[in-house]
Amino acid sequence: MSELRQDPLTRDWVILSPGRAARPHDTNGDVAVRCPFCPGREAQTPPEVDRITIGDDWAVRVVPNRYALLEPGALSRQDAEFGRRMPGIGAHEVIIETPEHERTLGTLPQAQLRRVLAMYLRRSRVLAETVPAASQIVVFRNQGERAGTSLTHPHAQIVATPVVSPEVRRRIADEIAWFDATGRCATCEMLERELGCGDRIVHESPGFVTVAPFASPHPYQLQVVPGHHAASFLDAGEDLLDDLAQHLHDVAAVLEAQLEVPHYNLVVLTPPLDQIHLRANHWLIELVPRLTTPAGFELGARISVNTVTPEDAAHRLRSRLARR
Repeated sequence: MSELRQDPLTRDWVILSPGRAARPHDTNGDVAVRCPFCPGREAQTPPEVDRITIGDDWAVRVVPNRYALLEPGALSRQDAEFGRRMPGIGAHEVIIETPEHERTLGTLPQAQLRRVLAMYLRRSRVLAETVPAASQIVVFRNQGERAGTSLTHPHAQIVATPVVSPEVRRRIADEIAWFDATGRCATCEMLERELGCGDRIVHESPGFVTVAPFASPHPYQLQVVPGHHAASFLDAGEDLLDDLAQHLHDVAAVLEAQLEVPHYNLVVLTPPLDQIHLRANHWLIELVPRLTTPAGFELGARISVNTVTPEDAAHRLRSRLARR
């Protein structure tokens, strides 16, 4: 089992998981590696815990991660000589998004993406309700080797963690402080300003807005934000997923076309289960292309260097979207 350790000075948490090093990789194009996520090889994964079917065939499968960061068990904490530590208790699942091996997020049919998003939501709710140790639910998707994927077959992952990082706590505290000072959600207010300006808007639909953040740390970084106030992804309505599927399909397609199928991460950013402020928090989806590698300055100064302005990124993507 993995182990969680906390830095005594910064209070940052680290997961020590040597077993993750044994994960299989097929990103090097090795034809000898048989994809365990393809149809007909279901026995090569742990027994599934959920699925969506079309007729007699599966469309989306969910299985426990064989190389889990966190696993079910009894939560315990102990203060060691050098800092707090605890066993790696939680849950870690893989959402196999399609039977088709060669798909990407941008080439998934809209109807299939709708099924995938429904499974993100369903498994988030299940883990929140059934994992006693869960303080936070993290849904993420790695596309491409530079984004951290080991198997190229389209899949996402969902992790229920027993701890919340200080960085997430600070963001929540900042949102609450903004609300206390203004009586408004900070994200809603920033979105209004962005829509009024328009320079960093990529796409609008009835329920969502995609924007290149004003201080984007990464080239072509995007945020897909609910256009109406919504605190937690876990409270999203099924009707909202219809619009999100179309919106995300369009955005992912133009991002992949612009950057020639880049390596990127998708993360659903939603407040921790133990700290949801219904009026101050606002969930969103973040897309982060991995076009550059942080170097010495970024590591030393803790200041990101972005080589593409958010305004240029938004203009190029918006123009490409208009030509679709």
